[in-house]
Amino acid sequence: MAILENLEPKSVFYWFEQLSAIPRGSRHTKQVSDWCVKFAQERGFKYYQDGANNIIIYAPGNNSAADTRDNSANNADNDLILQGHLDMVCEKNPDCLIDMDKQGPELMIDGEYVRANGTTLGGDDGIAVAMALAILDDKNIRRPPLEVVLTTDEEIGMLGAAALDTSRLKGRRMLNIDSEQEGVFTVSCAGGRRVSCILPVTREAFHENESFLRVILSGLTGGHSGSEIHHGRGNANIILSKILKSAREKVDFKLIKINGGLKDNAIPVASTAEIAVKNSDLKILSAILDKTAETARLKYINTDPDFKLNTQIISPEDINKNNNINIIMDDISTKRVIDFLSSAPDGVQAMDENIPGFVRTSLNLGILETDLEQIRAMF
Repeated sequence: MAILENLEPKSVFYWFEQLSAIPRGSRHTKQVSDWCVKFAQERGFKYYQDGANNIIIYAPGNNSAADTRDNSANNADNDLILQGHLDMVCEKNPDCLIDMDKQGPELMIDGEYVRANGTTLGGDDGIAVAMALAILDDKNIRRPPLEVVLTTDEEIGMLGAAALDTSRLKGRRMLNIDSEQEGVFTVSCAGGRRVSCILPVTREAFHENESFLRVILSGLTGGHSGSEIHHGRGNANIILSKILKSAREKVDFKLIKINGGLKDNAIPVASTAEIAVKNSDLKILSAILDKTAETARLKYINTDPDFKLNTQIISPEDINKNNNINIIMDDISTKRVIDFLSSAPDGVQAMDENIPGFVRTSLNLGILETDLEQIRAMF
């Protein structure tokens, strides 16, 4: 039985469920693009598919739309463009076993909401695709000539839209179906910028009197860094860095690596650090980390109720699979990395002076990665 078959409008949720069976993360849109081509072919619609996997489906006006307008396909003033994007942000809980490169979201109904089990849903912007296909599939619906434009890689910079040959479009009116609230028309748009910060690090060999600790912060609520940044939810990369900074003021340790977040436009739900500490300080440090994390947990108890910090003692083999002698950041690099990350601006930076509740500008440290030579922080 289909999960969404009892929801209204039935045709929209039917196509959303069909779409959701297809993996369609950014940069992985060939399969869903070909699926849209097949949809057009089966209904006799002309279509255009480009090398970026963008799709345009051309549908003539439906003569049942008996109004006074000229629905001739040659009248560009009557052609209406419906536009959305095929790709979705693929984010999941750390314990989720779904491979989002190969599997679509597992849909579920939670009260009045449609959700995905352990992953992002893809409603952004799968709902646009579903609405457009439902309109195209209905032979009785009143409609002018349509140009359905489904672009790709919107979530990583509107790359598909930038690559689209717009000379193939005749329409002069467009509805972009990619808003946050149904029934609301938006007439302006935010700008965005991605900034990648690179911080070089110097490494040294570990010593026999050192133990290794993996610190895992997980269970945060997360969300889209555009539409949900104003809720004040915790950023795992930022919080873990602050916990490490507070702990290092009491017990000395050195950083090996710190990683967190999968998408730059998703608020990170988990972050992990590996550190080296003197054997004699291991228990003390573990206790301090637990106490510091509890303080942070109470701060975010309303926005991130599943907040948790775990520490694990690990062996040198766990962190040094490549048999590299110099694997630990030196004292200066450790301090620089933790100071930088713990002081990085995060979340809402300014609210609009004239529109109550309107975010003027915000920031999200979405991806944090470490290799032997540097850390990379993507905002």
